[in-house]
Amino acid sequence: MRRIPFLAPTFFALAIVWLAASPAWAQDGIDEEQVAAYAVQSRLFRLGGELRVEAGFLPINAFNKGLTVGGAFTYHLSNSWAWEIIRGAWVYKQLDTGLKTELLQNFNVSPTVISALDFILSSDLVLKPFYGKLAVFNRRVIHLELSVPVGVAMGRYRNPQTYMFGPNLGLIFRVFVSPHISFCLDVRDHVFLHDSTTRNEVQVSLGLAFAWGGDER
Repeated sequence: MRRIPFLAPTFFALAIVWLAASPAWAQDGIDEEQVAAYAVQSRLFRLGGELRVEAGFLPINAFNKGLTVGGAFTYHLSNSWAWEIIRGAWVYKQLDTGLKTELLQNFNVSPTVISALDFILSSDLVLKPFYGKLAVFNRRVIHLELSVPVGVAMGRYRNPQTYMFGPNLGLIFRVFVSPHISFCLDVRDHVFLHDSTTRNEVQVSLGLAFAWGGDER
């Protein structure tokens, strides 16, 4: 009995596999385009006007740590830009770190003037480059946004009372609860200037935002 050479059935099998796979490869190319188009979607939550209330903390003053309350009004111009028209924070409580007492007891040195921040006012342009979604146990989708506020600020200090002005820069991490309600973690760095004095104030705050007038889809 004549045997068929090994290469002949091998090439025959490969030809069948190639013919069967060709439509699948073409289909895979279409699927990749569809997946790419599906991955980059319009935002589900589009904001218009926004009112935010906040509670915060001033952590970097060596002598006093401040607890703040405040809020902000923002108008969202588009999906990429917003104008935080006014933002204010009032320091309602100063927490003594004990450094003054330690200096006096250990080194017999007492600072003559300890200036503490009283309140902050600012206005910022907000860039909103990042927006995304997270699936929680495949049961719930959470919408997130990361934005960058840049603007100018005024700070009032007491003991002695002084007004200082300067730039500020920050990050806002937003978690949407609904089209109109979101939570915001806000970190701002303010650089205040007055004569030859420079003061740096970092504020970390958690806010609850209420929005209206956006295009919801």
